[in-house]
Amino acid sequence: MGLTRRLLCLMALLLAWAPASPAAGPPGGRAAAVVVAEVREIMLAPSVLVSGTVLSRQRAEVPAEVAGRLLWVAELGSRIGRGEPLARLDDSLFRLQLQENQAALAREQARRTYLQRELERLAELNRRDYASQGELDKLRLDYDLSVAELAVIEARLAHDRETLRRYRVRAPFSGVVVSRQRREGEWVTVGDTVLSLADPDTLDVQLHVDASSIAHLRPGATLAVYQGERRFDAPVRALVPVGDTRSHLFQVRLDATGSGWRAGQVVRVQVPTDEARPVLAVPRDALVLRSRGAAVFRIDDAGVARRVAVETGGASGELIEIRGDLRAGDRVVVRGAERLRAGQKVRILPEHAS
Repeated sequence: MGLTRRLLCLMALLLAWAPASPAAGPPGGRAAAVVVAEVREIMLAPSVLVSGTVLSRQRAEVPAEVAGRLLWVAELGSRIGRGEPLARLDDSLFRLQLQENQAALAREQARRTYLQRELERLAELNRRDYASQGELDKLRLDYDLSVAELAVIEARLAHDRETLRRYRVRAPFSGVVVSRQRREGEWVTVGDTVLSLADPDTLDVQLHVDASSIAHLRPGATLAVYQGERRFDAPVRALVPVGDTRSHLFQVRLDATGSGWRAGQVVRVQVPTDEARPVLAVPRDALVLRSRGAAVFRIDDAGVARRVAVETGGASGELIEIRGDLRAGDRVVVRGAERLRAGQKVRILPEHAS
């Protein structure tokens, strides 16, 4: 036991006299590995975030164009191509009318053929003075009336065929059935809505802005749109320069086709409120946020980190406006600032270093 005590005492003495580790030294005693980026001067417009809604650019309440009893209606959620049937009505009675007019056409065609032969025969007899001119004129009138009647019947048949086609309610564009207002077996009249169709692929973002923003928007200008952590740059597709009389806001539509979002989602849109101006900007990762405010670490010519308090402004993509004791071209830490201390030496890593 005496030997054990002596060994323990010796170890305690060695630990007490051991030099402090480098990590416990002053902040400037060990070079910290960091990645840096330059402060940049960019053109940036003051902006606000405005709520918007993703909408299907094409949406229609599809009506019945003829009256009748519904035999079939497309199911909710069905994808329908342009021109494909959405619903079918009972056309059995109308087909009988079509057959009647087809029979009338055949009868009148036979009559015209007969009158044409008679007209040719009577014209030859008249030329030989075996038939009077009056008889010839009367037969020619009957023939002309038959030709006119044929034109009427053919127009009636064309109308019937077009009407028969409308017993199929067809999609005006490719889309998805989002609601059904009528069911199989129900009677519909002309103009009754059968179902609603929306195109889920061709999308707009609809938002409403005030006069200070509408003045700085142009068709084709690109705005940043955010949905959670996702960002999509959408061009302005349409501006409505007439404001709502109650809200005094102006409608703006952005083209969100290809964004991967779904109609009905709520998004946030960065909308300018003034003309663009030159500002200093750094990557968002350069900001160090503490309870006393935001700051960045600037690396001086000696490779030492200097803490610089900053105020933030607007943003443009991954860049954010900053105001503080900085100049364009200064190097600021964008990776490795979490444990960095003011006055600490740094070792700059390549930008792609992990």
